[in-house]
Amino acid sequence: MQKTPRTFKYIDNNAFIGGVKIQQLIEKFKTPLYVLDQKTIEENCQHFMDPLKKNYPNSEVLYAGKANLNIAIAQLINSLGLSLDVSSGGELYTAIKAKVSPEKIYFHGNNKTHEELELALDYGVTVMLDNLQELENIIKLHTSAKLISIIIRLKPEIDAHTHKYIRTGQLDSKFGIDRKQAYEIIKKIVDHPKLKLAGIHSHIGSQIFDKAPFFELIDILVPYIKQIKDEFGIELEVLNCGGGMGIYYSDKDNPLQITEFITDFCLKLKEKCHQEKIALPKLLFEPGRSIVGSAGITLYKVGAIKEIEGIKTYLFVDGGMADNPRPILYQAKHVFGTVIKRNKITKKYSIAGKFCESGDILAENISLEEVNVGDYIIVFATGAYNYSMASNYNRNCRPAMVLVANKKAKVIVKRESYGDLTRLDIEI
Repeated sequence: MQKTPRTFKYIDNNAFIGGVKIQQLIEKFKTPLYVLDQKTIEENCQHFMDPLKKNYPNSEVLYAGKANLNIAIAQLINSLGLSLDVSSGGELYTAIKAKVSPEKIYFHGNNKTHEELELALDYGVTVMLDNLQELENIIKLHTSAKLISIIIRLKPEIDAHTHKYIRTGQLDSKFGIDRKQAYEIIKKIVDHPKLKLAGIHSHIGSQIFDKAPFFELIDILVPYIKQIKDEFGIELEVLNCGGGMGIYYSDKDNPLQITEFITDFCLKLKEKCHQEKIALPKLLFEPGRSIVGSAGITLYKVGAIKEIEGIKTYLFVDGGMADNPRPILYQAKHVFGTVIKRNKITKKYSIAGKFCESGDILAENISLEEVNVGDYIIVFATGAYNYSMASNYNRNCRPAMVLVANKKAKVIVKRESYGDLTRLDIEI
């Protein structure tokens, strides 16, 4: 069970990642600081790609860009052989700037604007269709001779056991089309000369540790592919089963063993397709968090320590909810560590951020090696959703991001400045 990046270790009581001393990263790049371990990303990609290559060669892994995306990450993911799923015009533009080819981009979203759809149609990416209005918008906006590939996002009506904010497969989800209502949409696509119905897609949620809902998805979607074949006389080429495989954040988490999960999933899918007498579709998965989450750490400086006698001790850091909103949004837990190990004495701390919200608490009453003002701490498993959900709350600057590999560190996102904060402001 992976609790830290692959290359993270202590040498002579000093923390290292990617062969780089973390204290040196702090001295050069300051804090707060996002750090990604390239080797962890590479190995996590292989954990999906290797068993798929062995058990289901007609497959594709799509990195879910919403987890963490910038030009460098898109380039790295592309170089490792993955495709990319994006969920906004900004994510799509980032993929285009990273020179990811259109056939490797899949565009999600439940309310794509006309401007976003125009960008997608012009570049020629596959559109993951969410509703009838979106289809009507595509038909209206698509004026070229280019054939646009469409995959319909269906509601599988599966209630995955995860936080209610990150469930996406249940009937009342804002995402996707009710299976009973999809036939009108399918007919419109099939009858349109410039649109191609490539396949179907479903996503059941995030941070899932149970195989059962994924296997249930097969039992729902494969018969539906058969129904479409019988009704419209077409063999769908693609079955996109989403992502959502959970990662380790704390001792309460028990992630799936990916190789075993993929192997079992492929076996069940092949058996179900044989049972329904349909050709094996191309299989797509969309891991995001499970690719990049464990690869990331965030570094903070301790600015003050406030002890409330008999109640708790606050440890104030120079970041918080604006660069890691997951604790306040989802009551998320993280493992913490120190950059330098000085002694084995531990104390209970509540890690509090610097933002003007009482809920800006990264951890409550956790055990941590005793620290002093000016020391630095590490938050593990922050590679997913921390940067992508970061804000400028209280007009604070968002942190820099560094990629480490082979004893070298490279800035892939610059630290924002006060000038960046006011760059788009207009004086009156």
